[in-house]
Amino acid sequence: MISKQKFLFFFLFYFFLMPISGKESIILNDSWMFCKTNQPDFYQMEFNDTSWENIFLPHTWNALDGQDGGNDYYRSIGCYRKHIVIPLNYKGKVIYLKFGAANSFATVYLNGQLVGSHTGGYSAFMFDITDKILFDQENIIAVQVDNSSSIICPPLSADFTFYGGLTRNVELVVANPVHINPNEYISNDLTMGGIWVAQPGVIIKQTNVSENSADINILTKLRNTTLKTTSVLVEAVLKDAAGKVIKTFSDTKKILANDTSTSIITGKIDHPHLWNGIYDPYLYKVEIMLKVNGEIVDNSLQPLGFRYFNVDPNNGFSLNGKPYPLRGICLHEGKKDKGRAISDADRKEAIDLLRETGCNYLRLAHYQHGDYTYRYLDSLGIICWAEIPNVNSVGRSLEENKVYRKNAVSQMYELLRQQYNHPSIIFWGLSNEIYFKASVDPLETVRQLNKVVKSEDTYRFTTLAAMYPEKPANWIPDVYSNNRYDGWYYNKIEDLGDVLDSLHAKYPKQRIGISEYGAGANVNHHAYPALKPKTDGQFHPEEYQSLFHEEYLKMINARPYIWSSSLWVGFDFACDSRNEGEQPGINDKGLITFDGMVKKDAFYWYKANWNKNDPFVYITSRRFTNRPSTLVTIKIYSNCPSVSLKVNGVDYGIKTSTNHIFLWENLKMKEGENFIEASGWFNDVEYTDKVTWNCTNSSSIPTYPEVPSGNIQINFEKTTSITPNGYLKD
Repeated sequence: MISKQKFLFFFLFYFFLMPISGKESIILNDSWMFCKTNQPDFYQMEFNDTSWENIFLPHTWNALDGQDGGNDYYRSIGCYRKHIVIPLNYKGKVIYLKFGAANSFATVYLNGQLVGSHTGGYSAFMFDITDKILFDQENIIAVQVDNSSSIICPPLSADFTFYGGLTRNVELVVANPVHINPNEYISNDLTMGGIWVAQPGVIIKQTNVSENSADINILTKLRNTTLKTTSVLVEAVLKDAAGKVIKTFSDTKKILANDTSTSIITGKIDHPHLWNGIYDPYLYKVEIMLKVNGEIVDNSLQPLGFRYFNVDPNNGFSLNGKPYPLRGICLHEGKKDKGRAISDADRKEAIDLLRETGCNYLRLAHYQHGDYTYRYLDSLGIICWAEIPNVNSVGRSLEENKVYRKNAVSQMYELLRQQYNHPSIIFWGLSNEIYFKASVDPLETVRQLNKVVKSEDTYRFTTLAAMYPEKPANWIPDVYSNNRYDGWYYNKIEDLGDVLDSLHAKYPKQRIGISEYGAGANVNHHAYPALKPKTDGQFHPEEYQSLFHEEYLKMINARPYIWSSSLWVGFDFACDSRNEGEQPGINDKGLITFDGMVKKDAFYWYKANWNKNDPFVYITSRRFTNRPSTLVTIKIYSNCPSVSLKVNGVDYGIKTSTNHIFLWENLKMKEGENFIEASGWFNDVEYTDKVTWNCTNSSSIPTYPEVPSGNIQINFEKTTSITPNGYLKD
């Protein structure tokens, strides 16, 4: 056991390091005791936890078994305990216990007493624990977390692992008796009963934004825990990016004893410096100061980025009055061997890797992400779509749907209130493929969620990701997107354009986007020519993924009415029920491998198209190092205007390209090692890439196990091309 003095040291150490929003925030991530089983009396103070595992947060018990395939990862109860000393000088303060996320159902105790529970695995929640604290002595925080499949909340099913555990930070938040309220009780016609929502307590709404002026409306939630009515002054100080004060607004309020109230401040800003996406992500700051008798008792610092935007049915997305096609990537939270228990450093690393492509847009799938992600996207100017995990189904019966819908509403309020002030968010996602397993019609659930968003935010757009292009719920949000897998799960690649054009012609007033598209690839699998493999088979060649993305991006770019496109997906990720591409438990559609170590060929296809600031040359199929023929085609991606090629010292000349693909077909290699070198020029600077391939003139040809044996198939290719197994030459 750790001594009381050591607990006090760690407590005060974190208190010193982590002041947040005028309150004191103490991170409690170290030295938790964990047991991966249900312990009936685990919350009792006298319970002996010395035999439990000592762990640090964030934590999930599915980091390994949730990524190894078999669909047999542990989905049940895990118990956590934390010993902590809270110093006597905090007596008289209001103390909250805050959880960044716990998946999926959490029950919280302090010193043997029930504090409360929360359902939903991806948003923050908190409790006022002031009256249960033992000051200047050991306190026991005990948490039971359950990720069982029987829990009725979004998502009921989805194509990813439902990692159980305390997957984000836990902290104590210490406030003065009168403070900005971080935990509001909301009860209205949409909530289906009251719900508690953790939040910053400050909402900054902007309207009528232009280069000339912008209107702001600042709502500050206030709480008075004293026994008398208290008069307060709320000051809102607008500062520019350098910290210079631009304008100050104020409001006075009287808050009744043991009650809450809302301060509303309105104002106008002249000639705002606009937040202009990746070109100029300019951020103001708004500092809210709460004063009682002239003394600051609480404050909050919030981001503010002024921008206006539109989606036109024919011309797509515009930002600040100018065309701004949204071209981006879907992003899951997670990392190999860590699951969803990732750090902010992991989040930054993932975003930075995807940012290298030059994308200007991320769809944050399929749930609320960690706070850091939204803050970082604000600073980078990357626009995002934020959504809740309303995926696949809204329940198996009307009775179940009622429980499900109430929690979906709760998760939507949490997403809205917790992330409202981030300028990077322009789209609120209501659902994903919600008709996929629709035992109950999802129409009313989607409609209610849309009303929730509109009751909070009339400035941004609502949207959803549809599996089927013409379902009734598709037309409820402001704009809609379709998940398209033509050429992977169904149809042919080239069918995408026809499907989109037909939709656009049939629904000319609808604003249509592409929320997902992608194909799987194992970086160890290769074949040429790049024929479509079985999607659920064990052979997923990297070359087909590249071809798929080449053709999709060309079709997307040719259609300005597509308001956004977000390829599926940034990184390979865990889905324990999958078994394909020789990677059990992994969805392999990522541009980057699950461990973040290998950027697939398709990654560089997007970098060549989107990234204008980082010149490069990239030889594709580079990992296809052992080749069964001396006749090869060399394909290069580059954002340079011209590229030259040398093979074994022989110069094959310079080529130019208008589509970032540079192709040398049917080159004769020598048997054994071949040294290939490509060079590109940009502003008189040379950029190079090199690979070594080992070629043999074998009579054997690359196997293609997805072709059924015995079937006669004709390979309509050039006579010099390799004929795959199962095909006859022309």
